[in-house]
Amino acid sequence: MAYQKRRSATLEKAQARLRGLRTLLAALQLGNGLTLQNYAALIEAVTALLEAHNLALAEADRTRIELAEMEVSLSALSSRILSAVAATYGKDSKEYELAGGKFPSNYRRTKKQLEPTSLNEFQVSNGTSNVASSNGSATNGTTRVNS
Repeated sequence: MAYQKRRSATLEKAQARLRGLRTLLAALQLGNGLTLQNYAALIEAVTALLEAHNLALAEADRTRIELAEMEVSLSALSSRILSAVAATYGKDSKEYELAGGKFPSNYRRTKKQLEPTSLNEFQVSNGTSNVASSNGSATNGTTRVNS
């Protein structure tokens, strides 16, 4: 995602105000150093700084894209190097581990232990269960006589 170029609503308002004031009187002086020349000079300085800021954003965007492309190249080369080490020394070797690989024997997954639910806890405390009996019928704590 590219950086958005910055706009300045304050600058746009000041430029519109300057255009309006210039139509009144080109040499307008309001006293205390408030002149159109000073106002125009400050507007130009802010415009130049905003342009420099937007150029810096464009440069940052270009370098961000370049960095992302180089990271992809680096990742591909890292994968190829690890594959070459695995082909040369084997995946269960110390060299493979030193190159950043993991032993296949360490891939074992841990089994999640089931948390007892409130229903299971209730059944265990009452000595009942919904487990199928040896004759194929399910029990729910009552004794059933087969006929």
